Amino acid sequence: MTSALRNVAIVGASGRLGPFILKALRDDLAYNVTVITRHNSTATFPKDTKVIKVSDGYPDEEMVEAFKGQDAVVLSLGFQAEHRHSALVHASIKAGVKRLIASGYGANDNNAAVQKMFPIAARLAPMIAELKSLEKPGWSWTTICCGLFFDFCIPSGFFGFNIPSHTARIWDSGDAKFSATTRTNIGLSVAKVLARPAETQNRSVYISSFECSMNDILAALKKATGVDEWTVAHVDTDEQIKAGTEEWKTTGSMAAMGKLALASNLKEVYGSNFRKLGLLDNKMLGLPHEDLNEVVAAVVETME
Repeated sequence: MTSALRNVAIVGASGRLGPFILKALRDDLAYNVTVITRHNSTATFPKDTKVIKVSDGYPDEEMVEAFKGQDAVVLSLGFQAEHRHSALVHASIKAGVKRLIASGYGANDNNAAVQKMFPIAARLAPMIAELKSLEKPGWSWTTICCGLFFDFCIPSGFFGFNIPSHTARIWDSGDAKFSATTRTNIGLSVAKVLARPAETQNRSVYISSFECSMNDILAALKKATGVDEWTVAHVDTDEQIKAGTEEWKTTGSMAAMGKLALASNLKEVYGSNFRKLGLLDNKMLGLPHEDLNEVVAAVVETME
């Protein structure tokens, strides 16, 4: 029988996703939560949050000491800290941690095609291989495949919808459906994974708030804004992949990375529709699905 996971440490509790994970764990009385952050970090947390500060770079000895007494460690690392992922995994083992939630939170991490096309996804295969190689009694791992951070992608313009100007950039026909999850639901999924240690050990867990297409999102935006007439331009996904790949090779720009990230959700070969593939774990986790129109309306309201 897998033992309960009560004491939970988070590395990366600030940034784009971390606050949502922290809130979900703090809201669940089953967990005693500790945030581990760098001395030089300017991030702030709720005043009653237990915080352990470590040196920049997350030195091995300090991380082992910080992880001691924790049942689980949740990694939510930003791009700048990804190079320390492996060291933090090893530190969790040395400290006697029972479960590690790896810093994935994105694409289908068992899909070779997306890993070949999308540089960020390319790190997933070696990460999973390492986690599998380290499995042993008393230590296990989980990754969470959640697709795109939906509530971030709308206001950031990632999808190509400009709400003030009522313009949209639709890839291909706009009918390809993909899985996407709000950051609130991603945070909640972390708490629910830890509540089900036996069912979630040593595997990738797949979640979504809903499956949608670009045309679905546009229809929801029309409803939320009360504007039916939008100016729509269409682009070819294969051409965007070619352009993004060349731009990434020559400039390494985030714009190029964004093109490839979006493309990774718009072709069936990349395995981005978790429901269609029969992969979703929402039911096992007790994780709710959400309503696309309601989520889009809430996001638009925050932008007004």
